[in-house]
This record gives sequence, C-alpha cells and structure tokens, in this order.
Amino acid sequence: MKKTALIYGALGLIPFIAFGILLPLWPDAWQQGLVYAFNSYSAMILAFLSGAVWGMTISGARSDKPNNGLTVGIVFSLVAVAALLMPMPYSFYLLIVSFAALFILEVVLMFKGIYPFWYTMMRAMLTAVVIVCHLFLLYWLNDFIAISAPMKQV
Repeated sequence: MKKTALIYGALGLIPFIAFGILLPLWPDAWQQGLVYAFNSYSAMILAFLSGAVWGMTISGARSDKPNNGLTVGIVFSLVAVAALLMPMPYSFYLLIVSFAALFILEVVLMFKGIYPFWYTMMRAMLTAVVIVCHLFLLYWLNDFIAISAPMKQV
C-alpha cells in the first residue's frame, strides 16, 4: 500500500507542477484558463485530503481515540469550496494556509495513532511541493500583473 500511495501522490503533483511552476512555458492565450484550472484542482485536492482524514478517522475509530477528524474533514471541504468562490490571489493564499494547516492537523492525528508515520512523511513531501507550486504561481501572476499594468505618467 505504501508504494501505491506514493505513486498516486506523485502523480497527483503533475497538475500542480504543470500549472504552477511551468505556467510561463504555456502559450499566453492559455495562461488565464490554466490559472483557473490550477485553482480548481487545488481546491479539489484539498477537499479530497479532508475526505481522507474523515476516512482514516472512521477506519481507526475507537472509543479511546478522539474523532475530531470528522470535523476536520468537513471544515476543510468547506474551505475548498470557499476558495473557489474567492477572487484570486486571495484564493491561493487561503489554499496555501489550508494545505499547511491540514498537514499540521494530520501530524496531530499521527501522534494520536490514527495516521501511520510513513503516510505523514509522504504527506510532508507532497504538501511542501504543493505549497511551492502555489508560491510559484503567485510569483508568476504578480510578475504578469506588473508587466501588463499600464505605466503611470509622471
């Protein structure tokens, strides 16, 4: 299962890298659509990961373990929807903070015995790449806005 999870996790990074880091390589006419695709994919993955918290919490549910993972699953799914409704770049900021916060909560769940250590380490690597891709996209967008903005006359 570890190998399969790592392969699927790595494959899930392809859209983040293709849209986030490599945005300037795409034709200019496609870039706005790719930014929206990136935003939608990012929100979808956040909702998926929150659903994974829900599933792991239920599968490891015991009366002696807290099950606040159910709440985490719902809250981050709603945050993903909110990110889709927000204007950019605020949506990206919310997603960056949400991926980091969700990872921190998953670390807490690991220490509570709900998540295995190997999964948390894999998620640490994946989350780092996802956040870097968001930061690159924000950089490209700010650079694009600065270039395309009309110059003020003095």
